Amino acid sequence: MDEKARKYVDMFRQVKIASAATVDIEGHPHSRIINIMISSDEGMYIVTSKGKPFYEQLVQTGEIALSAMCPECQSLKFTGKVKMVGKEWLEKVFEDNPGMKEVYPGETRMILDAFLIYEGYGEWFDLLHHPINRESFSYGMEEEKAGFQIQDSCFGCGACIKVCPQGCISEGTPCHIQSEHCLQCGACREVCPVEAVLKLHVTVHSQA
Repeated sequence: MDEKARKYVDMFRQVKIASAATVDIEGHPHSRIINIMISSDEGMYIVTSKGKPFYEQLVQTGEIALSAMCPECQSLKFTGKVKMVGKEWLEKVFEDNPGMKEVYPGETRMILDAFLIYEGYGEWFDLLHHPINRESFSYGMEEEKAGFQIQDSCFGCGACIKVCPQGCISEGTPCHIQSEHCLQCGACREVCPVEAVLKLHVTVHSQA
């Protein structure tokens, strides 16, 4: 895990409380509030009990999406893959999160299993300042960013510059979008007379 990814994984741990989304075997979405129990170079560790639908969905799909709100309107989101790990990690969770001992005292903790979010991609987003700021990160896989890109067919009319709410498009042929300040609202794409604005989608590649 590189330094940038570790910074945001640790930020998830510092916030601790996150919304976790999964889908069930029929493809229906589910969301709940969870705690990020441990952050490390391997990823993020969470726990849940065997009787919960959350447990079943993690095992069945091996996928999870997280979102959290940091201080000062900074948000975090992450989409990744998850796997069950050994009971030794459950003991580590209880060491690092002593409040868990009140919820699952003594041997009752054995109904829990620990899961590692071992790879994925995410984004930090700061909406408080102008222009806004965003930064993507990933670990265990390579990620190509979402957003918008102006292609060479642009002839520099400036229509996109006029409608950009963050003023993050600079003049040129083609014009250029500063992706770190882009809201990804798509206004530039809507007004381009030659359809030069390309919408990018997140794609991921295994690092193995």
